[in-house]
Formats: sequence, C-alpha cells, structure tokens
Amino acid sequence: MRFVSGIIGIPLLIVLLLVGHGLPFVLGVWALAILGLNEFYRGARKIGSRPQEWLGYACTLVFMFSAHERYQTSVLAIPAVLTVLVLTSLAIELLRPDRAPLQNLGATFLGVVYCGWLFSYLVALRSVSGDIRVVCLNRMVPIGAWLVLFVVFAAWAADTGAYLIGRKWGSRRIAPVLSPGKTWEGTVAGIVWSLAMSVVMGSLIAMPWVHIIILGIGIALISLVGDLAESSMKREIGIKDFGSLLPGHGGILDRFDGLLFVAPLFYYYVTLVMGY
Repeated sequence: MRFVSGIIGIPLLIVLLLVGHGLPFVLGVWALAILGLNEFYRGARKIGSRPQEWLGYACTLVFMFSAHERYQTSVLAIPAVLTVLVLTSLAIELLRPDRAPLQNLGATFLGVVYCGWLFSYLVALRSVSGDIRVVCLNRMVPIGAWLVLFVVFAAWAADTGAYLIGRKWGSRRIAPVLSPGKTWEGTVAGIVWSLAMSVVMGSLIAMPWVHIIILGIGIALISLVGDLAESSMKREIGIKDFGSLLPGHGGILDRFDGLLFVAPLFYYYVTLVMGY
C-alpha cells in the first residue's frame, strides 16, 4: 500500500507544482497542513487538551500565503498573525468555564507551528524564483518546483530505504522506547538511498557535488530526527498513528513527519548557502 500511495501521490505532486505558477501547490500544501493539524488536535484532545482549533486553521492559511511570497513582501503578516493568535486565544480561554490556558493554548500553539509553519516551507521552496535547465529533459523548469521535488524525493528515499532494509535486516535499535522499528541498519540504508536520490536530482541540474553530498546525508539524518520527534508525541498520547488517511502510512503527520523537519533546513541551506 505504501507503493500505491506513491504511485498516486507523485504525479499529483508534479502537476500541482507545475500548473498555475504554483498556486495550486499552495492550496494543496494548505490542505495537507489542515488535515495534519486536525490529526494533531484530535490527538491532543485524547490527553485532555481543548485546543482552539478554528484559530489554528486560520493562522495556518496565513502562513501559507506568506510563504508564497517567501516571507518578504508580507513580512508584517507573520508578527501580526502571531500577535492575534496569542491575544485572541488568551481572551477566549478566559470565557471557558473550565479554562486551562497552559494546557489548551500549549496544544493550540504547538499545532500551529508544527503543522502550519513547518509545512509552509514547502510553499516557500516552490516560490524560489527563476528557471533552471534539466539535463534529461533538455528544457527549463521552475527552480522552485525542482527544489521541492529534490527534497521530497530524497526524504522519501531515506524513509523507504530505512523501512525496507531495517525491516528485513535491522537488529540494533536506535530508540527502542520511542520507535522500536528504527534500527542502525535501516538508518545507514536511509542515508545511502537519500544520497543516491540527491545525486540523481542534483546532477540533473548540475549542482556542485559538495552540496549534493551535504544535502543527501543531511536530509536522511534530519528526517530521522523528525520521525523520532513525532514518535515522542504519539507515545505521550498513547497512539500508534495520528491517523489512517494514507494507506500503508497512517495519517498525514505519520507520512510527512520527517519532511516537516527537513523542509525548513533545506530551504535555508539552498537560499543562504547556495544563493537560490
């Protein structure tokens, strides 16, 4: 079922990236973020929190369109939306008869940042301007679209390699309490698969080898941290998966946990270090 999800998801991702100057991709990522945020809030309710969900959804929408401008022309929107989030949520919490601001607003804010803010970096990547020639296609494509494909494919390669090799040959567990299925053998395989995908994606746009190697290894390791971070939240809640929307994967957060950590750091690397 994992492969079936990939067969459907990859062509859809490419279409959303290439049509409408990336706007359909913005809406698609927003939909993923909303679904992920819903999973997060549903999990938070299981341990007694009552997050202010509608406020979280609204803030997530603002993050997406701010990221579409690469956090530049709408620079005032981010401080404004965070200010509104804090003040409004605190005021609403006062009106609740069984108020619990630390618990309820902690879940509200973490959900907004974890799902809304981190997902928005995929939109910021797509919004990187300019075109670049892809060798095998012999044509120009939007550099932002290619960067999104790069990070998504490399992160998925790391996850797939770690899953397949770890499941068959893995024996030495990395974090048996948080994630019993994660092994050192699988981690090494994830690094190799991520590096191989990075070589393919980077070579097709003549990316310097030093950046290909750094990104290939870094994506695999950071993705692992993101996976373990999500596992720690699931262990606190007492659930195996955040959802069941994606066959073979679980929920949105279960599928994109590693990418949520990778996307922001990948964005800053390619923009600040590589100058895109």
